[in-house]
Amino acid sequence: MNKQESKYFDTAHFFNKALICLLNDKDIDYITVKEICNTAGFNSSAFYLHYESIYDLLNETLEYINNKFLECFDIKNEYVF
Repeated sequence: MNKQESKYFDTAHFFNKALICLLNDKDIDYITVKEICNTAGFNSSAFYLHYESIYDLLNETLEYINNKFLECFDIKNEYVF
């Protein structure tokens, strides 16, 4: 991973964390891009560089949470049945 890719993923991480924080207080339908950007510390152009909508961010954030959960069990995204 080069420096540019690392910066991209770091920014995405801040947006994921911001959305999680905002979801503690309100429903996704009432969260704005401006609120997400203010919480993450970025402007809206950075948001739209990464996502087309809040729901794109929501999907990525759910994947982030799922991966963090699976890391607790040392399962590398393998389904165990």
